[in-house]
Amino acid sequence: MYHPFNEEDLNCLINPHISSPFVFLETASFNPGNEKSLLFSSFCDFLLFYPGDNLDSFFRKMEDYLQMGFWLSGFFSYEFGYFLEPSLSEFRPEYTNSPLVWLGVCREPLIFYHKDHNKSRKKIKGHSSHCELKNLGPSLNETEYYSGIRNIKRQIEEGQTYQVNFTFKYKFDFQGSILDFYLNLRRAQPTSYMAFLNTGKEYILSLSPELFFHLKKDQIKVRPMKGTLSRGYLLNEDEERIHWLKNDIKNRAENVMIVDLMRNDLGRISKTGTVVVEELFEVEKYRTLHQMVSTIKSSLKKGISFKEIFQALFPSGSVTGAPKISTMKIIAELEKESRHIYTGAIGYISPHREASFNVAIRTILIREGKGEMGVGGGIVYDSWQDQEYKEAHLKAHFLTQKFPQFSLIESIRWEREKGFHLLDLHLNRLTNSARYFQIPLDLEEVKKRLAALETKLRKEWYKVRVLVNLEGEIEINYQPLGETILPVKVKLSRKRIDPTNLFLYHKTTYRHLYDREKSLANKEGFFEVIFINSRGELTEGAISNIFLLIQDKLFTPSLTCGLLPGVLRQHLLEKGEVSERVLYLDDILPAQKVFIGNSVRGLLEVEICLPSLKKEYQETRYKAQAQIEAIETA
Repeated sequence: MYHPFNEEDLNCLINPHISSPFVFLETASFNPGNEKSLLFSSFCDFLLFYPGDNLDSFFRKMEDYLQMGFWLSGFFSYEFGYFLEPSLSEFRPEYTNSPLVWLGVCREPLIFYHKDHNKSRKKIKGHSSHCELKNLGPSLNETEYYSGIRNIKRQIEEGQTYQVNFTFKYKFDFQGSILDFYLNLRRAQPTSYMAFLNTGKEYILSLSPELFFHLKKDQIKVRPMKGTLSRGYLLNEDEERIHWLKNDIKNRAENVMIVDLMRNDLGRISKTGTVVVEELFEVEKYRTLHQMVSTIKSSLKKGISFKEIFQALFPSGSVTGAPKISTMKIIAELEKESRHIYTGAIGYISPHREASFNVAIRTILIREGKGEMGVGGGIVYDSWQDQEYKEAHLKAHFLTQKFPQFSLIESIRWEREKGFHLLDLHLNRLTNSARYFQIPLDLEEVKKRLAALETKLRKEWYKVRVLVNLEGEIEINYQPLGETILPVKVKLSRKRIDPTNLFLYHKTTYRHLYDREKSLANKEGFFEVIFINSRGELTEGAISNIFLLIQDKLFTPSLTCGLLPGVLRQHLLEKGEVSERVLYLDDILPAQKVFIGNSVRGLLEVEICLPSLKKEYQETRYKAQAQIEAIETA
């Protein structure tokens, strides 16, 4: 089992280096061959490349340091590619504020192996710093973006290119702790090829999921990404989306264009017959999106230098398009500013001829309080401009939409005579949510702790809570379960919920609205509060699902309305005792009975308070219906 760093680990590890140059290469999404993180600091020298520098001299110094047993780590900016290809010389910048290549030289990094490493989980005092982004927005508006796509399609018609990776930037002002910013970002998008750098003049924070190349001796591997789709709300919906993306003709065509390009690039430096596509059209899941990835491997020719490797491969074809050289010319004329680190590469080279670099996508540059991050995508002739614009913004969600710190929860009833009630359904939901959020859950450890807890329970009934945080750390607490005071009265909340809110579909500690509304209802003498969504549909209570008995049949709101798949609800559905359908406030009035229920309290008949909210609710429903009709008419 793999053990990623938790935020306390990183605070202790990075804080001592935060003010001086360092390179931290972290993996938090593991696969065979990518099981370690590295921290480089205490550099004895820096290898820099600026416009006007001699390319041969730069690479010769690289090889000299490696021969002497030094490690190199840092970045290659996208524009460095213009200096590797003579036919692109007219696009070479004459001056840059920052070097096009920045590599720190050190004797040896700290290396952390994450597989089967039982790290200490001793709690330490966390840092209290924070960060703030202001004036966050794209550098290109919709009209400008659409104009760029029309330009690209003209170039495709003229035969200049097949696919162009068209990009723009998000810009913002930054204040606060740079470490806190990195922790926030990795919480939203933990990936396999993350990086955190301080060059002395700027910070670089990369949450890249894409491997540019990994080299070990003469074996080289590249993993280009091409093809993106948003996440579903639940695990089964995710699996349907993965299947769709894997089989979508357009995404497969875009992906295979880049695979062919990179096969050709590898062929320039590889032994004949060794270039092999190992995986094609695989889909990887991240917290905000799905990405299609393919893997190509080969054996290098004898004596191939790092200069030859970079001349053949850099920049990655996944961030240029195809054919590479002619498309890079189009990009240089089309995009209004330099990419810099964005779509370049970040990584390390060891003296043992091992190297690993990411493709610097999802990568943020901060200099003197100003931040930027590039986004974009591959444009082909049949691309839909509005879909491409949405996809580009989707890739920025980990930056634009704060991902909260939270834990998964399962609240389980324990009875002396029966043990844990509906335990399998609870553990199944916990497992599905952990898989959805990519939380490293040790389910056997949960079962072991629950079994140990049973020996301590002395009363008849308990409510047992299992919590699992984003790092997979488990906490279990319990309390005696008191009797429910009858009659059970509930009220409607005036707050309308958004059915697109991901956290409605998973039981977590991130439930501020529900907790606040229930607390207010309890103070007014109500046991529970019921919510209605922005479409005027009934959803659920703060701690329960709702059920209506209509014409002797029991109904509960559909999951599409925005609600938790409760364990009791699931149990009743599986037994055929309840059916799903969209329910409205109008359905409560003629209902024979109204129930709320969860697996701890069971099914409770309730009295529901329907005061002046009925008029407000009807207005909401009519407004939602009018919007639907307007869309259908259009």
